[in-house]
Amino acid sequence: MFENVRVDVGELTRRETGALSKLGVILLNPGLHAVLLYRLARWFHDLRLRPLALLTSYFSSALTGAQISARATIGPGLVIYHPHGIAIGATAVIGAHCTLIHANLIGQRLGTGDRAVIGDDFVAGTGAKIIGQVQIGDRVRVGPNAVVTRSIPEGVTVAGNPAKIVRERAAPDSRSAAYSAFQSHSDSVLERVVDAIANGSGVTTLNGSLGAETVLLGAGVGLDSIEMLHLISAVEEEFGLTIDEGGIETRHLRTVGSLAAFIREQMPG
Repeated sequence: MFENVRVDVGELTRRETGALSKLGVILLNPGLHAVLLYRLARWFHDLRLRPLALLTSYFSSALTGAQISARATIGPGLVIYHPHGIAIGATAVIGAHCTLIHANLIGQRLGTGDRAVIGDDFVAGTGAKIIGQVQIGDRVRVGPNAVVTRSIPEGVTVAGNPAKIVRERAAPDSRSAAYSAFQSHSDSVLERVVDAIANGSGVTTLNGSLGAETVLLGAGVGLDSIEMLHLISAVEEEFGLTIDEGGIETRHLRTVGSLAAFIREQMPG
């Protein structure tokens, strides 16, 4: 339990630069509280203190809005943003370093305890639902409000209802190689972002030349949620990054230049 808690806290606070900022996240972040209360409930469950496990889960639901069964199996590094409406059933299995955003369901389809087994580095967008006894591979991203009722291979992005594959994501080795190639290249981050948008995002509404001032949201290109998901996946592959959706704000996606600035902040070193 305690090692899982250490990784959970570290995963959420790793981008905070100061001790006070980290402490503020630990004390005031309801998503982290939902994770920590799940860990406590699971600990009670493993010790066969089932009444305490049930009470802890109930308290977590009332306090944070997240209903996570103590009988669910969840690996270390779980991050939850905006926990209200999140529900994880008793027989669900979730791997390490997974991220849930808001109103996510990992539940039954037939009422027989048929819940998903999910791999590592999983990300579920707002409102995404995983229903039934499906197998989800590593490094899968499920788009906002998508409904998954069939198994998904590793390294893909899915969207829609029913969910369909909209993009295959590169394996970690190839992403690292792409980033190494970028490091040795003289092009700027902005130029790389422009290239990723123009050639790898699958966005068909971008007309004319792209530059730092090109507006992506609102009165500009006006990308919808699916197109933005394509765009983020393309940028991730270009730079060898995994971007937490919960850390992206509207201001980061306003223009090509603001997106490039956000990418610079995510790059190691």
